[in-house]
Amino acid sequence: MTASAWIAGREATGEAAIAAIAARLSACANPLIAGLVTDIAGAEAAHDLAQTLGAVLDHRESGPLLADLDVMRGGGWLVTTPLEARAMADCVVLVGATPPDFPLASPPFAPGRARSVFRLTGEDLALRLGRLRATLTGRRVSVPAELTAIAQALQAARYAVICWSAGELPPLAIEMLCQIIEDLNATTRCFGLPMPPPGNAAGVAQALAWKSGFPTRIGFARGRAEHDPWRFDAARMIAAEETDGVLWIGDGAPAVPAGMFLAVLAPERAAAAHAEIVIPTAAPGLNTDAIMFDPMIGALRFQRASAPQSGLSPPAVILEAIAALCARGGMPC
Repeated sequence: MTASAWIAGREATGEAAIAAIAARLSACANPLIAGLVTDIAGAEAAHDLAQTLGAVLDHRESGPLLADLDVMRGGGWLVTTPLEARAMADCVVLVGATPPDFPLASPPFAPGRARSVFRLTGEDLALRLGRLRATLTGRRVSVPAELTAIAQALQAARYAVICWSAGELPPLAIEMLCQIIEDLNATTRCFGLPMPPPGNAAGVAQALAWKSGFPTRIGFARGRAEHDPWRFDAARMIAAEETDGVLWIGDGAPAVPAGMFLAVLAPERAAAAHAEIVIPTAAPGLNTDAIMFDPMIGALRFQRASAPQSGLSPPAVILEAIAALCARGGMPC
């Protein structure tokens, strides 16, 4: 399990902290399990605990995650994988400052083609994307030379890729990017490459989807999984005091109103010193072996611990122990 924990600022055993969390969450009218910065096993254990408690589940990065998913669900999109993009793309447009640099080398599967890479950044990205689309569709608009060059390169490419991060773009800009891609596919090939948010958000969303049918922002209060991006927004629920108890997994634990219970499972205790109960955990993929989403290959991947640390359990083990106590009424036998 874990060697030590903190309850109300005092050191306690890990078992005592787990029992205290189970008792407090079992007594909550509308518990919330959030943060969810964990591996696949942790996401599955959090789901099972939420189902036992009738709680709400939300990931720290649900905002950008759902912004991408909403566009996909609303209008569809054409996307590729990171590996195929590196192997095939002869033109790459990086939208925003977040997407990592792309290699300039010729595509390995098309060595006869040179690769051009562009980056669009700035506060007026949505406006410039609109002008880019207008240019690509033949409308007479005044655009800077930078956008003209990108438009010409996209139209001349045999396999173009547009990469973006939803954390930097409003939903309408993401929708416009997908429409640009659709327009280009009338005459050539072009695909999107959305960058997943940090904190294993994409991996957690996949785990929750195969457990419940929904990606994140899920509630179990009515005995079944329900998905509502607004109602089950953890930040909104805390601000509106619609929850009376929060179990936060990972760093970035929020401050909560007075009287609201907060427990944190995180690798660094200092980052959660304001919580009533803190249990230090191993960091999945760093201190323990884990399965997580790898943005470089666009899929789940086994990650062996790079810095193994004994004496600390991963979040999944602690969540399973809390769930077992909650199933018995919140008290240890």
